Amino acid sequence: MGALRSLVRNESRTMAGLWLYLRGRKDGVGGDAVAVPYGGNGKPIFIVLAVVSAVEAGLFWLLDFGLIVDLLLLVLGVYSALLMFGVYAGTVVRPHVFSSRELRVRYSSFYDVRIPRDNVVGLRQVQESHDPAKTKAFRDETWVSHDNFYETNLVVELREPITVTRPLGATETVRVVKFQADDPKAAVEAYERLGVG
Repeated sequence: MGALRSLVRNESRTMAGLWLYLRGRKDGVGGDAVAVPYGGNGKPIFIVLAVVSAVEAGLFWLLDFGLIVDLLLLVLGVYSALLMFGVYAGTVVRPHVFSSRELRVRYSSFYDVRIPRDNVVGLRQVQESHDPAKTKAFRDETWVSHDNFYETNLVVELREPITVTRPLGATETVRVVKFQADDPKAAVEAYERLGVG
């Protein structure tokens, strides 16, 4: 039941992210907080998936399965296209956020890992490519955010372990967080400017 609740929560947050995107707003960026964008190179893939979902819905409409089935397939196709675009919109409206109080490492509506600044040993730029066949998101107390084609370019080392909640509700304890930013150099500069660590 917890996984189903988490799935419903993720989908509702995805739709909320779509609304924020249409309004040109960002979530969690205020005060001294600095937005750290990520996933910029994933935009074409989300657009293609959303278009394919919409075309698929139209093609099903052309086939005659009966009015009720046709309407159901059309609604599901449009909803899946909205979800695809919503996941992309979430990467825009929910950037990573660095402030003097914490680092927030996020991915759309699926992850929001809050790391208190006094728990950060350091943030460094390291370009890494992780083999999807060998990489597990949580291994040896390291969380690899592999949402960007298994590429990471920032590493946060922690003094004390933190708990990370997976998209479907399970939790893991980690001491190292690896993630991706569109401009890792600017992210490290913002981190240092804010006196984190």
